[in-house]
Amino acid sequence: MLVTRFAQTLGTLSAAATCLPLLVIAAGAAPALAEEAGPTIPGEFSANVALTTDYRFRGISQTDKNPAIQGGFDYSLAIADPISLYAGIWASNVDFQDGDQAQVEIDYYGGVTAEYMGVGIDVGLIYYTYPGASSGLDYDYFEGKIDLSYSPMDGLTLGAGLNYSPDYFASSGDFYYPHLSAEYTPELGLPLPLTLSATYGYNSIDDEAAFGTRSYHDWSAGIATSYKFITLKLQYIDNDLNGSIGDPTAVFTVSASF
Repeated sequence: MLVTRFAQTLGTLSAAATCLPLLVIAAGAAPALAEEAGPTIPGEFSANVALTTDYRFRGISQTDKNPAIQGGFDYSLAIADPISLYAGIWASNVDFQDGDQAQVEIDYYGGVTAEYMGVGIDVGLIYYTYPGASSGLDYDYFEGKIDLSYSPMDGLTLGAGLNYSPDYFASSGDFYYPHLSAEYTPELGLPLPLTLSATYGYNSIDDEAAFGTRSYHDWSAGIATSYKFITLKLQYIDNDLNGSIGDPTAVFTVSASF
């Protein structure tokens, strides 16, 4: 069943052929680029690819509960300890049940990271785009973010953040997303590490009619393991909305970073 649904999803990617190199070549392009560039290009390049059974964003399926192929490139540059700049691009197939007007999402982002008194700080800007969607749908939007992280003990990282958009998805107006996260990797003496994670967020939507749902809460719990550059992750994702695209679900993702 999963193979059939995955094949159907691949069929929707024909209109997004321009971004396929990003998803397919990422496995080898970034290391080769860094190696060829040598010392002439400062900073670090990285790439990532993933296959997931359902692309869930803030608790809601972006693929009509079908699988997704995802991938991206990142670049970071340390400018003064502990301050770094970063930029990247990331893409995924999507399906909003809108007559196939939007079949792919491409995100562009950048920001600065720092650390103060043991607290990690990440301030950035994200531009979400949906090539092929009618301009009248007004899917594209900007979002600013600030994320804080702190590790009170070995293996445990706590996070808190706020995302804001002045004109959210589908012209739904001001949007605020305060969120919390926790990640813990206990010392179990196993051959591979196990990482437990949990998230919570509140989606405050100005124009609920334009967005299609009321403001809502979302949350998740997950477990992951990794070997070299491969990560396997299983998550339970839920929210307090009614409707099939927000039904609680288990999502399995295999990803690779280079």
